[in-house]
Amino acid sequence: MLINENIKSITCTDFRIFLKKLVKDKIEKEWTEDFVDQINFVNIPRMTIKRRYENKGIDLLKLIKDISYYKHVKDNVNSRGSLEFDKKK
Repeated sequence: MLINENIKSITCTDFRIFLKKLVKDKIEKEWTEDFVDQINFVNIPRMTIKRRYENKGIDLLKLIKDISYYKHVKDNVNSRGSLEFDKKK
């Protein structure tokens, strides 16, 4: 429950800005900034987005809160959007 509350505490606008940053930094490989602008957080809940990253080996909450982890992911994300297995932190 606490994890879910952490994601809910981020405003939709801030969450969109963060997702766009992921697109710009090439961490998010499947979405575009236009797609992020159009995301409906009712149809695609934040927990679904969180699970999407967890399935790729990336901790979304840590990505949001920890600058060094963000840099680590940015440097080590592969072409499929997953962390390189030999470089997981």
